[in-house]
Amino acid sequence: MIYGVNGVSSSQNDYALTTNSVEKNKNTTNGESEGSDEKNLGYKLSLSDENWKALGHKDEQEQLSEEDLRKVEELKKIDKRVHVHEQAHLSAAGSYARGGANYDYVTGPDGNKYANAGHVNLDTSREKTPEATIRKANVIQKAALAPADPSPADKQIAANASKMAADAQKEIVDRNNNNNSADSADSLDKPQATVSEATS
Repeated sequence: MIYGVNGVSSSQNDYALTTNSVEKNKNTTNGESEGSDEKNLGYKLSLSDENWKALGHKDEQEQLSEEDLRKVEELKKIDKRVHVHEQAHLSAAGSYARGGANYDYVTGPDGNKYANAGHVNLDTSREKTPEATIRKANVIQKAALAPADPSPADKQIAANASKMAADAQKEIVDRNNNNNSADSADSLDKPQATVSEATS
């Protein structure tokens, strides 16, 4: 979804996955991994509470009910769809995007967070000249409709951009008509030169 900031937004019911990871530190001495030879071990490996929790998290996921596992799979699909949708807006918006994509998250039955909605803020203000405003409006319209499944809010932003371009085009026509009228008036105010032939 895109939001105009003077924006476009995609409200999909999508979720973003944040996974916990456990880092394994491998220190080598003389090309051998410490701990690879039990004779050389003078210590025991201990994990931090955070790493134990991350390891335990996997066990919890294995204990999820079939219904919860289905919910997690659905949340993953929604998360992917939301990210693809918002990235399409960002790619097409170029310099008119104000920051990156913003996401709303929900927590799944597995304890992970999934994006279920998102938006991209766009600068939709008029430019200094009508010609520049038309160019900007065309980019905004393209960005709003860039995803394969534009939301109603996206379509509204595209319609607003189209109107902004039409207003700027009318401004150009009016300016040109005023310039033509001024040129005609100037030519009427200029003294007319007459040529007379002397007859003999």
